[in-house]
Amino acid sequence: MAEAFLQLSPQLQYRDPGFIFVDISSTTRLFGGEVSILKRARDLSQSLQLETSLAIADHPSTAQTLSVYQPSYISPPNRDSETLKPLPLAALNHLEGLISWSSTAEVQDADIREIVSFFNLVGLRQVGDVQKIPRESWHQQWGKTGEMLWRKIHGQDQQLISPYLPQETLLDSLHFDFSVSLRSFLLHSLEKRLQILLARLQGRGQLAQKLRLHLHCEYSQQQHFLEVHPALPTRDSEVLMKLLEHKLASIETSNPIQQVEFEILPVAERVEQLDFWQPRIKDQDRIKDLQGLLRQAEINSGFVQLKDEILPEESWQLSFDFMDYEPLEDQVHIDGQSFQIKPVHSQHLRSAPRPSLLLPTPKALSSKELRQLEFLSAQPTERLEESWWEISRGRDYYLALSSKGECLWIYHDRIEDRYYLHGYY
Repeated sequence: MAEAFLQLSPQLQYRDPGFIFVDISSTTRLFGGEVSILKRARDLSQSLQLETSLAIADHPSTAQTLSVYQPSYISPPNRDSETLKPLPLAALNHLEGLISWSSTAEVQDADIREIVSFFNLVGLRQVGDVQKIPRESWHQQWGKTGEMLWRKIHGQDQQLISPYLPQETLLDSLHFDFSVSLRSFLLHSLEKRLQILLARLQGRGQLAQKLRLHLHCEYSQQQHFLEVHPALPTRDSEVLMKLLEHKLASIETSNPIQQVEFEILPVAERVEQLDFWQPRIKDQDRIKDLQGLLRQAEINSGFVQLKDEILPEESWQLSFDFMDYEPLEDQVHIDGQSFQIKPVHSQHLRSAPRPSLLLPTPKALSSKELRQLEFLSAQPTERLEESWWEISRGRDYYLALSSKGECLWIYHDRIEDRYYLHGYY
């Protein structure tokens, strides 16, 4: 789909201000197609406790109309005109798109209703019936209004979406039917509302720099004011709730809380450049953004983290966070006149040569494949032994050349008396 639009309407009413159009043309493949995007948008609206109607089409006006008459419908690419054909003529009232009829000087709501009434009088009932009328007839009969309607019902009304970047603070309120004096229940209620606000911040591409709460008590018009200021702007609800819990611990709740007002001071996700020499975007931020995109595309990614294991295929794991390598040293415990040494088995693996490509599962070599290899040394370059108190799986590692000149990492399993390919240099 060259250009698609997604519409969310909290209330299915004509000219309702809750219509939201989202350009998804560049993210369709990333999210796994239009069906997956529609499902994720529905899940997001439910998490925000919104009653929504969704539709996807090439043009905003078509998406708006489908959200009213055929919710959850996906118009095929370049088929908006065909999609509108079976809809009733009353659907013309919803063919607005990004610009509503009331905000257009040339078009009035009454004009659209009169056009629909005229077509009903002459026996036309569906949008497909009026699509057969020539463009010149629309213009002669209804001027610019007719010209605009003709373009919309034929899928020729191009409207470009420009990003809206809100800068104002985020406000919300929470009212309790029964005043709350139990601190644990109050925290639970605040967390639920805070998650909704943070989801709205994510949609705006912003972080919470400061969180302010006004707690209105039930008696004597008493109020409590709380301000949470994290070290770094964040949308992590767990961090904000821990700070908020610490603040609430100092408040006396004998006078129960009846209403809470939220105020979030947002900042942009990108940190402003402080001077000429400081980079505007840190490498760590780039890595986090990349990891987020890869995770949405269901691609496993991360940083290699070493583990204290003997076998090479088990001596590392993927971690989402970058961690400095800790020194691997033998631990010595001294107790009076006695001491105990706990050796680190994989200490030598850091300095041992390792291939650039390590197979996750070693590949067994046949006798024919083994004869085609040229071993570079008669003695093993490395010997690995597993636990000596159990059945040992000793390995002798060699460097070998394949018939194509590839440098291979081969090991000989002494128990099975068989050779395996473990990696490529």
